[in-house]
Amino acid sequence: MREIRFQIEPGYCRACRRCLSAEVCKVRAIMRIDPDEPPFLDIERCYDCRLCIPVCPFGAIQITKNFLYR
Repeated sequence: MREIRFQIEPGYCRACRRCLSAEVCKVRAIMRIDPDEPPFLDIERCYDCRLCIPVCPFGAIQITKNFLYR
């Protein structure tokens, strides 16, 4: 098990055509299947570097209360 520390808050995400947070993610943990949908965070890839948080102009990537992922 590992702790999940981030989430993409759908209420803040504007599903930008060019997602800056996804571009800055070195391990490609922020992904989008459909260009019209908000991206999602693949927690299996994310290693908590936190580079994506300040890049989002809408503050959609937020630190969560720690909870476990199995």
